[in-house]
Amino acid sequence: MIRLSELPRRAAFLILSALLFASQHLLVWSLDAERFQVVASDSEFWVGPLQGALGDSALTPARAALIFAFGLMVASGLALLSFRQARRNRSGYALALFSVVPAAQLVAIVVLAILPTRQAEEEPQIFNGLKVAGVMHGLLAGIAIVVLAVLISAVTFGAYGWGLFVMSPFAVGIATGFLVNRRQDLGLKPTLGLSVGAAALGSLALVILSLEGVICILLAAPLAVPMVLAGGAIGRQFAIARLNRRNPLASVAVLPLVFMLEAAIPPETIISTAREVVVEAPPAAVWAALTSSEPIRPAPGLTAAAGLAYPVASHLAGKGVGALRAGRFSTGVATEVVTDWQPQRSLAFRILRQPPAMEEMSPYRRVHAPHVVGYFETGETRFALRPLPGGGTRLTVTALHRLRIEPVPYWAPIAGWAIRANVDRVLEDIRLKSLEADLQGRRLRSVG
Repeated sequence: MIRLSELPRRAAFLILSALLFASQHLLVWSLDAERFQVVASDSEFWVGPLQGALGDSALTPARAALIFAFGLMVASGLALLSFRQARRNRSGYALALFSVVPAAQLVAIVVLAILPTRQAEEEPQIFNGLKVAGVMHGLLAGIAIVVLAVLISAVTFGAYGWGLFVMSPFAVGIATGFLVNRRQDLGLKPTLGLSVGAAALGSLALVILSLEGVICILLAAPLAVPMVLAGGAIGRQFAIARLNRRNPLASVAVLPLVFMLEAAIPPETIISTAREVVVEAPPAAVWAALTSSEPIRPAPGLTAAAGLAYPVASHLAGKGVGALRAGRFSTGVATEVVTDWQPQRSLAFRILRQPPAMEEMSPYRRVHAPHVVGYFETGETRFALRPLPGGGTRLTVTALHRLRIEPVPYWAPIAGWAIRANVDRVLEDIRLKSLEADLQGRRLRSVG
């Protein structure tokens, strides 16, 4: 039952939440007043104005950073108001989580405002007796660290390294583990579960704010989760030792310095790939297949499922060294220039302009993740044809790629697997087309 004395507080909760929510629309309007009438006609604008604005292809990095920061502030404000209202109601804590989820937040806020107050004398408890305040403080701190780490390291400094993938998850674990145990020792297992939960909710926030896609988060999870668990266990020990809050949370303050250092000294690792295939066709047929403009037939397999770029077709505009070659990938078109042209012997080309390395899985048209462009690049690719006794051909391809993401021992094998999968698919396509070209040539000769 709702008491009359509670009505002013419930009304204040509704008004403050509505103002916070509406402030997103005002920001979008102020950034682009001329397009407001067009944007306002879109239902996406009214449900999630910031998400719609982030999908604008003309959005500048400065405006994107402003929208990110403002969105985080609004989400934090709505979460704090909602959890405070749930605490007054002594119920609805799970519902309060939806106060930061686009399309569901308005419904969650209204329901929290009219939810009857549950009778209880003690501080509300959830999860088999865990105190609400400590749990929520820990979860919110972990979520904030995840979002801010990506916003500062990736979006601001363009640094993808140990700080983002190792130290940030570790800091999330320490902060969450310390805060959830600050009032009572929850035990190791609940602490680790809440630490991973904070990281997972932070990752969800990255998707909601269009800072990252689902595939990238899944790829980084095997590296990040162990660090979250280790940090959670250490954070719990800090809380048990009753350390001052500033001591365990000081690790968070170090992160921006790490990001700046990594941005100043960016990593670069060269990945060299060499693959070959024996084709039961003469070099002339293999050369015809190699320079063909027909689409690549074999299915891309797991590379497509992972959202990684894979070749679709290529087209040569001219012949000889200096000719341009357009390589069509699943993520766009690569502009290439021929650096070696010896018919039936060798073909090499260098990429001048490269499309994104992957296509993120996201509900938005555009994801503001810098790593899709410039952090994984192809250098020169070279095909060599060697005739074999009996009329066959040994086709060898060598390629150089640059990887600018740390830690290399983790990301290099993933990149190497994707490279080999793409190269093997191209070689198989050339082999099949060579056999067809050779068979067609034999038929023509037999007819003639």
